[in-house]
Amino acid sequence: MNILIIGLGSIGQRHLRNLKLIEPKAKFYALRKKNTKPLLNNSGKVIKGEIKKKYSLNYIRNLDEINIKKINIDCAFVCTPNALHISQVTWLVKNNINCFVEKPLSSSLRNIGKLERLLKKKDKLISMMGFQLRFNPIMHYLENIFKKKSHIGNILTFHVHHGEHIADQQPYENYADTYSARKDLGGGVILNRSHEWDYMLNLFTDYKFIKKSFFSSKLSNLNMSVENVFTGSFLLKKDHNKMLCTINLNYLERPKKWKINLIGEKGSIEICLNTNKICVFKDKKKIIKKFKFQRNDIFLKEVKFFISKIKSKKQISNDLNLLHGIKVLKFALELKKNFK
Repeated sequence: MNILIIGLGSIGQRHLRNLKLIEPKAKFYALRKKNTKPLLNNSGKVIKGEIKKKYSLNYIRNLDEINIKKINIDCAFVCTPNALHISQVTWLVKNNINCFVEKPLSSSLRNIGKLERLLKKKDKLISMMGFQLRFNPIMHYLENIFKKKSHIGNILTFHVHHGEHIADQQPYENYADTYSARKDLGGGVILNRSHEWDYMLNLFTDYKFIKKSFFSSKLSNLNMSVENVFTGSFLLKKDHNKMLCTINLNYLERPKKWKINLIGEKGSIEICLNTNKICVFKDKKKIIKKFKFQRNDIFLKEVKFFISKIKSKKQISNDLNLLHGIKVLKFALELKKNFK
């Protein structure tokens, strides 16, 4: 198997490490113009060594080299800054290369219509968005509540809080230079936290959005040209039941905090994704459930799933492929309209 990695930052290297475990005999290519990124481990810490030697990479300087050198690429992983995705993905789809794309699919709707038409035409192509939370057992727990049976009755409120300091994301480089902080590279907390919009659209398939209210801004003196705080409220309805969903995101908070709280008619649930712990409060009792897994486990499962689809030549469903990525992108960009 020949695998192409486009972008060798932290997430590109993580996928590369996992792919080496899954497909040790694969031949790896990387689109690379400058050899500037340090070698990282699973904790995101810089270690001694050089990426090319460590992973026996074959470098190409542009995508056209694939055709010029007649390299048969089985699949590609797009791990570049958000604003660069669309041109790279469009080239891959045009050239019938199965592709895995890190979220979000892009930073604007420019050329999205063209890509959407191309994807529908290339119906045998296997594509997947990098929403790794889908492979988190805590998300499977939430799916059971919303799609099967809720043990706390009808859900009345669904609240998400995700806060982390932007400088802690990739401590090996200046945060102001990262795509997360820069408008020209498609950064900002709304697009970068596309996970929230993905699992909202996935969990709330039986609900209708009735009202939306949202606001985003850049607070503090951080060197950023994009929003670093977002708050949104969404009123939804399923049959005769209403639910209020609130999402709070920020790039200011230390230490990192990531929680989801649900209130139902018969109880409540507190989920801490920092500690992978769930607390269920029902009938005056507290039940604690602890999930044991490492952060990299969900990335490994995600990549295994994609590679298995390549080998079996089976399509990935519309709730995780690039067409779904377009849906999530449109939802996120609507939320960016109120940035002030």
